[in-house]
Amino acid sequence: MVMFEFISIPSLLINGIEFKKEYSFENSLLLIGLVSLIGKVVLIVSLFYRNISNKKLLIFVGLTLSVIAFIGVALGAWKYDNFLFAITFGSGIPYLMYFGRVIYLINQNKTAELKVE
Repeated sequence: MVMFEFISIPSLLINGIEFKKEYSFENSLLLIGLVSLIGKVVLIVSLFYRNISNKKLLIFVGLTLSVIAFIGVALGAWKYDNFLFAITFGSGIPYLMYFGRVIYLINQNKTAELKVE
């Protein structure tokens, strides 16, 4: 994915973003890579915020963009080949578990703060 993230920037700047009804899987990887890169940059920026509410918002946005990129890759793989989808989804299960755990921990801290007050 890192390769597609860094290739997507110059390619999309030169060729632009074209939305076609029949967008092939290979071409959509560049757009998905860009969405994933934006999500990772947002998550890195959230590390430097001191305000907890802004930090939580940035974490939600960054994780959501990353999940959108994962879903885009998985659905594109499903349309392309079933075996490729199985490998893609199987390798993404640890990420989905991490995503769920982070959301759970953020919400758990929010409920703990409400009980203390």
